[in-house]
Amino acid sequence: MTGQPLLRLENVRWQYEDSAKHALSDINLSLYPGEVVGIVGPSAAGKTTLLLALAGLVPRNYSGQFSGERRVTGELGIVFQDPETQFIGLTVEEEIAFSLENSGQADEEIEQRIGEVLKLVGLEGFALRSPFELSGGEKQRVAIASALAHQPRILLLDEPTSELDPKGAREVFQLLSQLKREQEITIVVSSHATEELAQFCDRILLLADGRIELDLPVRPFFGKVEELEKHGILVPDVIQVYLQMCRTGVITANKYGVPLHVDELAEWYREARISGRRDET
Repeated sequence: MTGQPLLRLENVRWQYEDSAKHALSDINLSLYPGEVVGIVGPSAAGKTTLLLALAGLVPRNYSGQFSGERRVTGELGIVFQDPETQFIGLTVEEEIAFSLENSGQADEEIEQRIGEVLKLVGLEGFALRSPFELSGGEKQRVAIASALAHQPRILLLDEPTSELDPKGAREVFQLLSQLKREQEITIVVSSHATEELAQFCDRILLLADGRIELDLPVRPFFGKVEELEKHGILVPDVIQVYLQMCRTGVITANKYGVPLHVDELAEWYREARISGRRDET
């Protein structure tokens, strides 16, 4: 990425007070305007802790030993795995208004902003609903709306679909894709949903034992199949099918790397068949 980073972690190390080992070790990471960054890794790899460090909540809200430097420009919003843990309002409107009221904004400004973010997340007409009575996907969209209320430059999301059914998960990723298209915002999302990350992110990090093992654009990242499988990362089905086709000689390896969606694989297969027929003549 080019330009100045919005947020940078330099040589960050963090050890929780009651832990015998570091949760994060030698983290160097920069986030740039408008990019979407995925974070994957096995359980207990440090994904949540990395997001907490990006948000500044580590070390501010936790006890332990911290070293390194965090530099940030602009405001951040963060959404956790279980949206209900963030809810404090009795209605969706109150939930979004709470932080805006604490920042001293005028009532008319708050009302306008509530309407804007509810429209943005596709929840128009939900202002007076209880957030606790919504579906899982709707709850997560309320949490995202609350995080977006202050117009942050960076949005951090920790496993936002892990507790949702497939419909709710689709709703959340569709919303994040919309934000990527329409908003000038940097998005960082940790998730096990590699199928979605492959089509949504600009680059992906592999975190293992508190260290960044890979930090690559999406296509080269998923080209590291052996390393991903070594760490238990699910390789998207379309890539597994492509690799099997290459191994069996159905197609030859494409110069662009691995396909990221089915339409792309189908196009490569058509091109391979056309090329093969030409070679036969």
